[in-house]
Amino acid sequence: MLKYPISTLLYLAKLSIKDKIQDILKIHNNIDVKLTVTVKDKNGKIIKVHKQRSHSFVSNFLSIIASTLASGYNQGSNGVTYGYFHRITNGNYAQYNPDSYTFNSLLDLNDSANDSTYGIVVGSGTAKPTPMDYALGSLIANGTGTGQLQYSAHTLNPPPASSYINNASQPSTGVLNVSGNTTSIQVTRQFTNQSGASITVSEVGIIVETNSYAVVNGSAYYTTTFVLIAHDLLSSPVTVPNLSILQITYTISVTT
Repeated sequence: MLKYPISTLLYLAKLSIKDKIQDILKIHNNIDVKLTVTVKDKNGKIIKVHKQRSHSFVSNFLSIIASTLASGYNQGSNGVTYGYFHRITNGNYAQYNPDSYTFNSLLDLNDSANDSTYGIVVGSGTAKPTPMDYALGSLIANGTGTGQLQYSAHTLNPPPASSYINNASQPSTGVLNVSGNTTSIQVTRQFTNQSGASITVSEVGIIVETNSYAVVNGSAYYTTTFVLIAHDLLSSPVTVPNLSILQITYTISVTT
């Protein structure tokens, strides 16, 4: 029995060929995202490593960025720009408003442990990603019950600065890694299987917390929302045995 539908297998084969050609010719996009999936047993021994290139920032990602770029373009009846529409994880449409006085987050993925609301998330869906995706096909929830994984907090490499400075000297912390013409950051999250049985992970995504302008029952207000910005189907599903740990790392790079 096929683990993916035929249409999905053809999609994955096309991406795999594209990645191999790009690697051989050393051709990559200005923004490059690599996905590393590692499975460790209960003793910490690595039992599987899966690597692939991420192809799947969805339209929500650009919508939020575009709203920020247009923050000075005032056209609303009260002189406020409400930005471009994106679709939040419950299926509703909302707008990001960078001028809002309630602004406190833009693309926050640094969720805490034991929560699968946002951050790096995993699932068991098998449909190929599309630009209009707003949720994983089948999210694996946080927990220790059947079919659940325990979500850890995130680790950022390098870590962000813990103090404020404003001078011409380069800080010793809070500076992104630069190698040649490429600047990068790694975001990692671990998932522990205490469900009592193996769990198969076939999709990975990034959900961010942001502030959106929404209309509910005719009333407009600003609220915290959760937005899928990336959705990747693993080219090969990964099995996570009971008591083992799944580790997902997104390496995001920009090359000048």
